[in-house]
Amino acid sequence: MAVHAGVSRTTVSRVINDNDRVDDETRNKVLKSMKELGYRPSRLAQSLRKQKTGMIAVLVSRVSNPVNSILLQGIEDEAAKHGYNVILCNTENDAHKELKYLKMSQDQQVDGIIMTGIRNDYELVQSFEQYGPIVMISQYTEHDIFPAVTVDNFAAAYTATKHLVKLGHRKIGMVSGKRQSMILRDREAGFRKALSDSNIPLIEEWVKETTGFTIMNGKRYVDELFLAEERPTAVFAANDELAVGVIQGVKERGLTVPRDMAVVGFDGQFICTVIEPHLTTMAQPIEQLGSLGMSLLVQKLRGEMIHTQRIVLKTELIIRNSCGAKGM
Repeated sequence: MAVHAGVSRTTVSRVINDNDRVDDETRNKVLKSMKELGYRPSRLAQSLRKQKTGMIAVLVSRVSNPVNSILLQGIEDEAAKHGYNVILCNTENDAHKELKYLKMSQDQQVDGIIMTGIRNDYELVQSFEQYGPIVMISQYTEHDIFPAVTVDNFAAAYTATKHLVKLGHRKIGMVSGKRQSMILRDREAGFRKALSDSNIPLIEEWVKETTGFTIMNGKRYVDELFLAEERPTAVFAANDELAVGVIQGVKERGLTVPRDMAVVGFDGQFICTVIEPHLTTMAQPIEQLGSLGMSLLVQKLRGEMIHTQRIVLKTELIIRNSCGAKGM
């Protein structure tokens, strides 16, 4: 290579490693020789020299969740701009799997980690920051232990519930996932505050925690409601898949949505316009969450100052027919 380009081996090495101590004319000469000879530098060798892998691990709780695919698109697009590749890690809400993936930074397999949830103790996860930066997307922690990009879940849930109140509902329930999640605790708090501010009594048996964001869990919630003497006329679901499950559960009993039960979801997934009736939802800027989260991680990797530990994006109430209002 060096002989073909008419330069020293040191100069070739500097070009390959993007060293700025090479003038443009010499750099172009070496690059031309590389192309003519069909030479490709070893990524592994470069990573060993630089102590960098160019890889980012993204930990998600469930790959089948449509939100994660949109989120990943935003992450990957931003990562590519900065020369990083992404490894998708499916934790399946399992603390042991999450820990295994966190150890990838300890083993120098990745430069940084993006998390969309936490199943282990905060202190344990925080101990891995000594090996590389950790950023959270959508999810966040108490006291903002890690930099995070998210939405105001309390305000969004409050708005969704208030919308049902404005439509005349006084019997309102809520179905959610595990309360160990900060975002779900905030969504439930927003729901409760909206009822309190509207002087509407809260019926605790209508507020249910499920094992996860799935359509089946939404249907199971309806099953439980129909075992009670009285049921709500409206339901706020903490995600769109749960909301779709509620709609299907109601329809399977020969009833209709929204006449017999109004439903509002959360996320703004594509499924909202597939289910009939179309689902009213609190839409998140999901792809933007992903790209900003990756951008935040790049800043950390470069050693740049982070001016805020939590970036909060806006949500939007998308009104469709599932709540009984005139929809889109």
